[in-house]
Amino acid sequence: MTKNEKRAAAIARNLNISPIANVSPSYQTVTPSHYNSEVEYITVTLDKLRPYEHNPRKTRNPNFEMIKESIRRRGLDHKPNITRRPGEDFYIIADGGNTRIQALKELFTETKDPKYWSISCEYKPWQGDSADSVEAELNILIGHLIENDTRADLSFIEKALGILQAKEYYEKKLEKSLSARELSTELEKDGYIISHALILKMERCVTYLYPYIPDVLFKGLGHTQIDKLLAIRNNADEVWHHYHLEVDTPFEKIWASSLTSCNEDVPFQARDFQDKLITQMADLLEGKTTYESLYLEIDLDERKFKKIAAKQHEIENHVEHSIEQITQHQETVKTKPVMPKDIEKNASTENHSVVTPTTPSSLNENETEHSDEDVASQEMSFFDETNDSTIETNEDVNSELLTQISQGFGLTPGMSIQDQREKRAMENGLSFACCGRQPVEDIWQIYPARNYRSEAYSLALDIAETANIEDLVEHVIKTPVDYSYRMKPSNGSLPSYATFIYHLLSMLQTNDFSQSTSCTLESHFLFNQQLNSVIDDITLVKIFRLIRVVRHLRQGAQP
Repeated sequence: MTKNEKRAAAIARNLNISPIANVSPSYQTVTPSHYNSEVEYITVTLDKLRPYEHNPRKTRNPNFEMIKESIRRRGLDHKPNITRRPGEDFYIIADGGNTRIQALKELFTETKDPKYWSISCEYKPWQGDSADSVEAELNILIGHLIENDTRADLSFIEKALGILQAKEYYEKKLEKSLSARELSTELEKDGYIISHALILKMERCVTYLYPYIPDVLFKGLGHTQIDKLLAIRNNADEVWHHYHLEVDTPFEKIWASSLTSCNEDVPFQARDFQDKLITQMADLLEGKTTYESLYLEIDLDERKFKKIAAKQHEIENHVEHSIEQITQHQETVKTKPVMPKDIEKNASTENHSVVTPTTPSSLNENETEHSDEDVASQEMSFFDETNDSTIETNEDVNSELLTQISQGFGLTPGMSIQDQREKRAMENGLSFACCGRQPVEDIWQIYPARNYRSEAYSLALDIAETANIEDLVEHVIKTPVDYSYRMKPSNGSLPSYATFIYHLLSMLQTNDFSQSTSCTLESHFLFNQQLNSVIDDITLVKIFRLIRVVRHLRQGAQP
């Protein structure tokens, strides 16, 4: 017998050995569980099979052609599960597979091949005694939601309508209204996980968007655009509420009219809709406010910038407070020298060892007196040197920190930021320009740690305001926020001075340095004092400063 044959024989003998008997009392009392593992398969023809009428999918599956071609080449690999309501002659899809049934119907129509006409499916009994059983409808609907979530190919509105259909069934079953949180809990009990926050968003989408732009939503409008539309509605409704006593038109009517007009837009743009909404609101208010004012209150980017700008004063206060703390710490170090305990202990030990003589008889009175004086003198000298060294060390550390603040930010401890700004402006002969959103105290000075994109944006707003085009200066929202700006497209009908300022700020915009633009400066903007559109002294200084800052940024400096 060969080696391999011996090994095979040994394995065969071992397989025939009985297992070790378990005589544990607890083991003997265990009752085996029996599960009904019988699965019923039935063969149905396509004429007896219907799609589920409450299927969350309302549009054609984007992968339909791929699924159809796969069935043509390989056959139906995954048979759908089916069920049947009591009293009905046809079967319905139980938990996903409606696209496959539609593909089979088209293939049979095209080929007349009988293999597409009848299919074997797993039959799941109807859960309930009646055809309108709520438990059965919930089970099928949730099965379809889970199936579609697995493939991640439902649009947001289709999923939202499915969830709200489930809500109706639950409220009918429990005989009470459900909050978003309660609905989330009920769905989780039945195996479908969804947050209450997402349910709230779905409810708002179905209430405020679906009636007016159903085509846009079914084409796949995503979370980001839906969030923008709902946020615009919040802002616009809040603004309109301030004028509700002056006009009779309810906000819902304005919202419906503006949004419905965008249902056929391809592609849909939230900004275009916002423009229509604000225009209609401004027209109805008839001069009580302007388009620009409404835009600043409703536009999402402007709202974000207002929040950021509101914190600017708080940030400056924190900086001033930090500088005051540094100053106080510096004064404390100077007035209260630090004495390390170990130095004091060592000095005390040295004092006792010198003052106490080992042989008193060998020293006379004068020698003892001189020795005590010498020790005292040496001890005081040692302490003085130690204190001086400690003060010098702390002073060096604080001096280095203050130097970094001064060189990096141009800030001097002990003075408020406004006082420092006014002082520098006076020293540079620019007191008249130390005003506006971005006061100028120095045209040329650059401090490496400052955010110069923020300064450029504020300067651009001040300059644009002189030509009444500040609404064309757009803050570009980025993460993290860096205060870059760019110029919005103009309508082409600006006055000559406004046109010059527009082209100047376009050339100096900080959002995209790759663009190459130019502007023409006509002499009368500088020298003709008779014109109302001449560049005044403050604006001229701010233009010089903006050029200096943008040159600094374009040279690759950090913002």
